[in-house]
Amino acid sequence: MITVRLALEEDTVDLCSIEEQAWSLGGKEICASPSKICARIRTYPKGVSIALYQGVACGSQYAFRLQWDGRTENLSTWDTMTSYGNIDSVHKSSGNTGFLVGVGVVPSYRGCKHSHNLTHYAKEYKVSELLITFTLGNLFQDGVSKVIGCARVPWFYKQASMDIEEYCKLCREDGNLFDPVLRFHVRMGAKLVKPVLYAMDDPESRNAGCWVQYDSPFTG
Repeated sequence: MITVRLALEEDTVDLCSIEEQAWSLGGKEICASPSKICARIRTYPKGVSIALYQGVACGSQYAFRLQWDGRTENLSTWDTMTSYGNIDSVHKSSGNTGFLVGVGVVPSYRGCKHSHNLTHYAKEYKVSELLITFTLGNLFQDGVSKVIGCARVPWFYKQASMDIEEYCKLCREDGNLFDPVLRFHVRMGAKLVKPVLYAMDDPESRNAGCWVQYDSPFTG
């Protein structure tokens, strides 16, 4: 069974371990440092979630609040809008918009569906789905009107001849989006609002990304 809850400062060691394991394939450049993780918990405790499988840490999600006017032209890069992951310098406690910094799952816990402690949802879900469900619920309950994120596009490197706009529309034979992260966000209720050629230093994604927007919590 997976337990998802808000993280505490005493979870920092586990959160660092998750971060290193979750992002090891992407390289250290997209792995948050212990100091960033501690600052995130202190800055916005409601925005840091941890998932545990029988007490063992297996995933985490980070979020904060900012003020956004709803105009996509004002969505720039993940680097800029998170201050390179230093959310203590950009978090606005009364901001109208939630921002999903990132969700990370230890590789050995990816893919499988689990029972869980989120009592409003009867079905079994993957760890990533549980984390984002919990985080979205907390953000909307805290008073935001929408939630955004700059999604990675980790299979963009497989389509070297495509530009990012074409890639974000690319679908599989079953009609679902080709990219696994974009497909994940759409499955959880998001809409794709703006592909960007540069989001962050992320070789797998060819440094690109796509802004996504949630207008309500996940409903199952």
